[in-house]
Amino acid sequence: MLKTDQSSKRPSAAQPTLDGKLILVVDDDPVFRRLTGGYLISQGCTVCEAGNGVEGLQALKAEAPDLVICDINMPVLNGLEFVEEVCQAYPSLPMIVISATEDISDVAKVLKYGIKDFLPKPIENYAFLGEALVNTLNDSSNYIADQRDFASQWFRVDGGGEMPEEEELHWHLEYLQKNPGAARDLLLALMPDNDSSQGIWRCSYRLLQSADALPLVFDYIWSMNGQYAFYIVDSNSQTCCDGIATSLLVRALFHDYLRNQKCLSADLKDLADILEKGISCTRTASPISAILGIVNVVDGTLSVLPAGMDCHWSNGHCSQHIAGGVELGNNCRKNFITQDLPLGDLTQLSASSIGISSFSLNISRRIRPDI
Repeated sequence: MLKTDQSSKRPSAAQPTLDGKLILVVDDDPVFRRLTGGYLISQGCTVCEAGNGVEGLQALKAEAPDLVICDINMPVLNGLEFVEEVCQAYPSLPMIVISATEDISDVAKVLKYGIKDFLPKPIENYAFLGEALVNTLNDSSNYIADQRDFASQWFRVDGGGEMPEEEELHWHLEYLQKNPGAARDLLLALMPDNDSSQGIWRCSYRLLQSADALPLVFDYIWSMNGQYAFYIVDSNSQTCCDGIATSLLVRALFHDYLRNQKCLSADLKDLADILEKGISCTRTASPISAILGIVNVVDGTLSVLPAGMDCHWSNGHCSQHIAGGVELGNNCRKNFITQDLPLGDLTQLSASSIGISSFSLNISRRIRPDI
């Protein structure tokens, strides 16, 4: 481990909040550590270096860094293992992951641990690293980090549709646009667990899609009051960059909206309004085909707001086709909301695009054995 300081140099005016911060850089590449450390020192930081995950854990015990920068590919204890250990032992410590293009699936895995940002290697402009450090440290100091996932960090959303920080957003999207395979891997790897349950109800989804197109993106959140809120977005319904940006924006706003609801009931029109506000004020996003829905397991019903994507509902006794209407971003709240569809022992909501994708959400009642 190597610890360096340069108290005689002051940070630039553009990065005042980095002054005096202790940053731990964990990477097996000494050239990367030297270049990154040199930049951080020029910004007024103290830098602690580690060449692998084991040394990084030792450094954490010896020091108390304000933030950790970590590579994915490292010997002895790799980045995934290191991030998992740190998140368990130091859950409030902010981290930024550095990764090469081929590591994008691993990046998605560490993002699920709560990592707020990633930057691709090589870093061609260290000003972007400085911006990411400032944003992550500010969120952490304001106790915002625990309320946001990585997509919210990118878009800097708060309260539903705040204007994003375009420079940082364009940095990430430019990388994903240049690497469509990486973008696809990221969107797929960020999908939630296939199966989840609350009480006697179980929800599971199945998704089949072409390897040549951007994917359907699905996500859900269970609330404490028995609601299973979800959305489906067809990222392939727009150009590559717009589809990626809009899918990530929807994910960010969806999670922020549900977290802000806490114990209150989610409302499909309110959710649609927030998503559309975010799309309208973000230059890199555009209208997109989607479905919004809420399963209420307390009263046994499903409500669906289509937003440009057709779907089909059935519960074993009856079925219904739900027309897509206008897309999300084109005032989809005027589409007809199909409300209070009754749940059966096995209810299915399905959507498909011929030759490209097939999606189904299955909602079933688990039979408890007699006691």
